[in-house]
Amino acid sequence: MWRSCLARVLVWFVALAGLGSYAAAQVNTGNVYGNVIDEQGGVIPGGTATLIGPANPQTTSVDSNGLFRFLKVPPGTYAVTVTMPGFATVTRENVSVSVNKNTQVDVVMKLSKVQETVTVTSQTPLIDTRKVETGQNFSQKELQEIPTSRDIWSLIQQVPGVQLDTVNVAGNQSAVVGGPDFITKGSGNVAYQVDGATITDNTYGNPFARQNGGTNTFFDFSTFQDVEVATGGSLLEQQNSGVTINVVTKRGTNEIRGAARYLYASGNWQSNNTPPEAQAEGLPTNNTRMIREYGADFGGPILKDKLWLWFAGSYQTIATNSATFDSGAGEFSSPETTNLEPWSAKLNAQISNGNSAQLFYQRSDRDQQNRGAAPFRPHDTQTSLVIPTNFYKVEDSQVFSSDFFASVFASYQNPDYNLLGNGSRDCAQKQTFTVPCYTNGNKDIEYYANADGSDLSFHNNYYYYWAKDPQKQANLQMSKFFNTGKINHELKFSFNYRTQIADSQSGLPGNQNQGQYYSSASSYQYALLSRGVRTVYRTQFISGTLGDTITVGNLTAQLGVRYDRQLAKNLPGTSFANPLFPTACTACGFDNAGDFPGLPEIKYHGASGEQFDYTNWQPRISATYALGEKKTTLLRASYAQFADQLGFLGYYGSGVPISNGYYYYWTDLNHDHIVQANEVHFEEGVYSYYNGIDPQSLPGNPNHIDSNFKTPLTNEWTFGVDQQLTDTLAVSGTFSYRTTKNLQQQLDNGANNVTDWSFVDNAAGTAVGQNGFTLNFNEPFFALNLPDEPSGVTLSNRPGATQRYYGVDVSIVKRMSDHWSARANFGWNNFTLRLSPDSIQDPNNYWYQNGFTGQNCGSPPQSSCPAVGFSSKDSVFINANWQFNVGAVYQAPYGIEFGLNLFGRQGYPNPYYVRTRARDAAGITHTYAILIDQVDTYRYADVFELDFRLAKTFNIGGVSITPAAELFNVANSGTVLQRYQRTGTFRESTGEFTQSQFFNQILEVQSPRILRLGISVNF
Repeated sequence: MWRSCLARVLVWFVALAGLGSYAAAQVNTGNVYGNVIDEQGGVIPGGTATLIGPANPQTTSVDSNGLFRFLKVPPGTYAVTVTMPGFATVTRENVSVSVNKNTQVDVVMKLSKVQETVTVTSQTPLIDTRKVETGQNFSQKELQEIPTSRDIWSLIQQVPGVQLDTVNVAGNQSAVVGGPDFITKGSGNVAYQVDGATITDNTYGNPFARQNGGTNTFFDFSTFQDVEVATGGSLLEQQNSGVTINVVTKRGTNEIRGAARYLYASGNWQSNNTPPEAQAEGLPTNNTRMIREYGADFGGPILKDKLWLWFAGSYQTIATNSATFDSGAGEFSSPETTNLEPWSAKLNAQISNGNSAQLFYQRSDRDQQNRGAAPFRPHDTQTSLVIPTNFYKVEDSQVFSSDFFASVFASYQNPDYNLLGNGSRDCAQKQTFTVPCYTNGNKDIEYYANADGSDLSFHNNYYYYWAKDPQKQANLQMSKFFNTGKINHELKFSFNYRTQIADSQSGLPGNQNQGQYYSSASSYQYALLSRGVRTVYRTQFISGTLGDTITVGNLTAQLGVRYDRQLAKNLPGTSFANPLFPTACTACGFDNAGDFPGLPEIKYHGASGEQFDYTNWQPRISATYALGEKKTTLLRASYAQFADQLGFLGYYGSGVPISNGYYYYWTDLNHDHIVQANEVHFEEGVYSYYNGIDPQSLPGNPNHIDSNFKTPLTNEWTFGVDQQLTDTLAVSGTFSYRTTKNLQQQLDNGANNVTDWSFVDNAAGTAVGQNGFTLNFNEPFFALNLPDEPSGVTLSNRPGATQRYYGVDVSIVKRMSDHWSARANFGWNNFTLRLSPDSIQDPNNYWYQNGFTGQNCGSPPQSSCPAVGFSSKDSVFINANWQFNVGAVYQAPYGIEFGLNLFGRQGYPNPYYVRTRARDAAGITHTYAILIDQVDTYRYADVFELDFRLAKTFNIGGVSITPAAELFNVANSGTVLQRYQRTGTFRESTGEFTQSQFFNQILEVQSPRILRLGISVNF
């Protein structure tokens, strides 16, 4: 498939080169557009323009309308020289190029009878008259001067419209698996790119919450040349409704350059900000033990103007203490430690005057020990997580003429994912794609409490997960320029193919069973009898873009369309036999009094065709108009349609989609906390199905996919104004309005209507936290009334349900002048879920279910309520009506530099819930997490963080040495970021509410003030 697809791409390349009528996106470089006029403003045709910069010079001709252009220009600072017969030669310096941005260079020529050169040193404009997208760019210099946590997510947080689930102090949250969760204008979709090639892992996220995409790559911050963050607008290359993050790495140039650095933050240089509430309860809160980073990069010419090499490597250690909500846990005994080790190398070649090539390799290693440390997760139940990832890219670019350009690239990525419980470490069988400690019941997971029900914890071992998710990509881009009279056209065309295989295995170790002992008060406890699965599915992403950018005078309009087809198909898979209960039995179990159907090995043959198939044609239209002779005011408007990307939904189509099994009542006869064959009460019947699937239904696919199942579709309108006030100061304002339909959901099979549910009771009670917070509640809950227990779910679009977003974003940019620079962003928005009567198919108003929090907007249901973004953190729900970020740098005398960054946002919702337990009409027990009041009835406190940086540069010959001190969370804010939100459990059988001992206790606070020292050497 891969070879045949690449062959088709190359055939397209040759054929379209002959036609010469298309154009493409520049995804890892920028463009320079020039306009040549005389002193009276008249167009001057003919002559040549030369671009001079870090690598080899480029020369092009000036067309009949006085226009010239340089495409695929690496980010950096350049000079443009224009030569015309009869005119003085003009050199324009300080031409700044950023990734995926268009730099306008207006060159005024002066008549001259003698040979002379005029040098213009003014800065390039701060506003882009061809701007079609919302978002921001960050240059290498800016990345180094502002105090940040040194990861791409600290940059994303500065972009208007983007809200993260993480507050990262000094980098102690920079190793989050897959990256933190966030929303952008209401969408949680994300596309990660390196040098324009996609590295998104689509197995991360939650498609029902519109949270699709993550990354296994952990970047070396010092390798960034430029970072582009796009959040919307009519950009044809925008892959989805969320954010596209494109990291452009450094490259070798004609100058030999290198850098090295060492940074360290010690827990001994940290303040204490444990809130008084936690101190009174004897609860230690999260903090930093140590952060250390060291690395270097080096680059230069192998053959000047022909061949360049650059490489880099670094090592980072992040050690933290997690918060605890059990005062009996005492001091931290198992800190989480993560090591990140990224390596990169890039080879650039100028093969001919018109042809250039690039080879790029990147390695990212992530090694984390004692993951999941908590009072209910002692050492044996913590895990090690290792994620090695290799990435390769080869690219070739060809300039056929001054008005025709094309490029093609191919890339390959092969991440591995290895999660293993500490209790499995001494087992011989712990290789990838095996059941760890298989057949060894002494390595089963145990879950038990003391006799009085206290200290309910996991013991002995924990769940495992193996995965290999290789992906391949091929991309073709083309650009063709021509004029029709005074109208300039830039035709753009691109084609992209990407495929990913998601091959994963998960389950319980040992005999794959788990005893659950809650207290001695109950005569019965519960046993989980399970079998793990290996599920394999393939996703394919096929896309193409076609557009025309029309420029006439001060007006620029873009008309284009994006085509996306997203496919998913399951390949053969396996569900592994349970060693203790592999076959059916009669007169077995406790007192030999019951029957059991067995849990044998199951083989799934794979799907015969594509099971998910999304096809979307998405129009993208925009117009900009520059006011005035100097074009210092820009009016903008755009319309665009975005299709959400296909996430991990593929596994729902498998005949072995997820670990499966049965819950039975259980008596631990020998009190060893391990399930034995003679301890399971088969005579009582099944208590519940594990993961909601009847094992006997396999390998038939237990899940159903609606024949009209669609991906969420967003329509966006933006209106904006950019104003350049001076050569170094510009302000921008944008209003965005979005509506999203085709929201996805999963419902129990056969339960498609509100009439399939019956009222059970009102979960009523009063919960009182140890801090005195009191919550009274009275919420109805419902159970299924179907005669047969559903197995599996149905995937469908929720009828009548939409999301609406509107917001205003304001940005101010002050370029370095008078010894200071600044960037300030402020955003306000409103993000809501809108429902119709048809939307209510399940009457329960869940705390979290189906990707929704408060899915029915209350009980009884309301027509609208705040919508929230998904977070993999248990008690974080993303929705802030306002957010701002201000970064600034001041250059003092004697080489002293002072930087600061101030961030603030509204506190996120803090929704509480009550867990209800009830039997349905089929006799199966279920638990439901029922939301109390509305999603945003309660909110966490607003979050603010101020960071400082002080640096001094010493220049010794051609070497600069910069020691720096950075202070994070200067005010030592201890804002509570997470609380335990479950009030307790309401049981149908007794009609009584039992409060959780952890209700409202602190799970996470903003990490304390900490000092980071560092030194860097550059030459």
